[in-house]
Amino acid sequence: MLTVVKILVLLSIVWALVALAVEVMLARGGGRRDYSQRTGSPLKGMVYSFTVAMLPAHKETVSRHPAKFAIGVVMHIGVILALLCVVLLVIWPQLGREAMSLFRPVVAIALVAGLYLLVRRIVSRDLKALSAPDDYLAIAATCGLLAFACFASTDAAGQTALLIYAMLLFVYLPLGKLRHAVFFFIARGDYGRRLGYRGIYPPARRERGVA
Repeated sequence: MLTVVKILVLLSIVWALVALAVEVMLARGGGRRDYSQRTGSPLKGMVYSFTVAMLPAHKETVSRHPAKFAIGVVMHIGVILALLCVVLLVIWPQLGREAMSLFRPVVAIALVAGLYLLVRRIVSRDLKALSAPDDYLAIAATCGLLAFACFASTDAAGQTALLIYAMLLFVYLPLGKLRHAVFFFIARGDYGRRLGYRGIYPPARRERGVA
């Protein structure tokens, strides 16, 4: 049974990768051509977009709400660790079980962070006005992964439960909001490339520092 589940997880990962690759190609094909005159380096713009421009001091919403930013970071770290456990359980079960035990405290904290963000979206009037059903589904699905990674035992039954849930999550990944795990980097890179092309990224150094 566990072997069959592992095969299904691998197939779901292949499905997610192929579907996301198609979506990326379609999205890039629909991009608008930049007719402006080139005055900078697209590569430098992309590097700046993924480094300095992402620092909290350069992001107004982060600098004004550092606690909420930290909560989001904690949740995402937990998701990365949970997915790492899933992959290890498939390709190296012994190491996967050890990773589950090792990462459990961090994943538990990430689960609390995810539940807080879910409840906040539900009770906040402003967030409810901006939210679509998939916004709730995405964060609930993420909390589900964290819960399985946190509470599942390291025996065969616990591994099977976590892997089955992960399989369903990978199937959903390219169909809903969770695909931002890929499109965040695509959009961020395109944004930096365009601003680098126009000479806006990285900002020009001035006499009193960097803009």
